[in-house]
Amino acid sequence: MYPIHVNLSSKTVVVAGGGIVAYRKINDLLNEEAIITVISPTVVNEIQEWHAEKKLTWIEREVKREDLEKAFLIIAATNTKEVNSWIAAQASSKQLVNMADQPHLGNFIVPSVVKRGKLILSVSTSGASPSLSKSIKKELQQKYSEDYETYLDFLFQCRSIIKKEFPEKYRKDLLTKLTDQSFLYDVEKQRSYKQELLKIIERKLVNEPINE
Repeated sequence: MYPIHVNLSSKTVVVAGGGIVAYRKINDLLNEEAIITVISPTVVNEIQEWHAEKKLTWIEREVKREDLEKAFLIIAATNTKEVNSWIAAQASSKQLVNMADQPHLGNFIVPSVVKRGKLILSVSTSGASPSLSKSIKKELQQKYSEDYETYLDFLFQCRSIIKKEFPEKYRKDLLTKLTDQSFLYDVEKQRSYKQELLKIIERKLVNEPINE
């Protein structure tokens, strides 16, 4: 399989099913700014609450073919294999389809994911061993602490400044310096470095080296 990260902002996502599996899938989707519609006669309390909070739309009935037609992404997570298989058969080849119980019938799988702000680490064994995926995910969670969230914001801000304000001949060295691990856990050093960049720009002294 070809690994990609998909931007779901404003995209239509249809989830067939309202049980615990559907809940887990939806929980991962809520921060993606997708337009989520859940179709199921019954749903768990959490999905009902999200519907009440207008975080998604719940249609209280069985899924129909027309429900799937405009979906960018479809998740088949009902408690019946036959219904899930039917959903996969109705989907267009241009739609993304995830099958909770029969992944071979869909065209993408959802990996184990570790998020640290802008840093996204995903792990998949292509269905060979979900348990191993979970084990590796735990290792990544320990190795890549929440400090990376602040660090990535710092890198993004500095990179934007450097690419916009500094001549090309200086950019590579400046960008390489940002990856120095000493910045990772030192928020004060991050702040000082960014301020120094801004001071150089303010004084129009882009030829002036940044202090170590």
